[in-house]
Amino acid sequence: MGQMDPRCAAIIQGIEAIAPDVLIHIPDSTVAPVLDHFARHPTIRAFSVSREEEAVGMAAGLELAGVRCVLLVQDTGLGNSLTALTTFNLAYRVPTLLIVVRRGGVGEINSAVNEYSEHVPQVLQAAGIKGFTLDWRVPAERWAPAIQGAFQYAHTSHGPVAVLVDLKG
Repeated sequence: MGQMDPRCAAIIQGIEAIAPDVLIHIPDSTVAPVLDHFARHPTIRAFSVSREEEAVGMAAGLELAGVRCVLLVQDTGLGNSLTALTTFNLAYRVPTLLIVVRRGGVGEINSAVNEYSEHVPQVLQAAGIKGFTLDWRVPAERWAPAIQGAFQYAHTSHGPVAVLVDLKG
């Protein structure tokens, strides 16, 4: 068994520092080490859902009930959740942290995802959803504090915040 990618380790550290009660995710081989870690976590309940808008709806309900929640999804499915994010979470000011795994671009092996994935930052901006990018330009040791900061920002700004994480480069 090899050593874990330091960016995956930083995602784990960031989520653990937030100490959510629940991590809702879409199955994703790109962040399998993160999902495997939380599947066995003693205090953070992790479970998968089949669609991103389902994750957004569940997270909103949990947050409104006082349950700390984090979402982990792929950017290719983010478009599915835009209606839920804009008409509920954004409109009713429900704090929601989405850690969004980037697809497309340099290093992508599936050419079908490029058309949407490359435009995700602009899609988020057009929807009024705050977004931050963690990629090769940001050292891995700064990822965990950035994820923590995004969670705080979601709660102080009372709305959804997306952290785009690129593990390909």
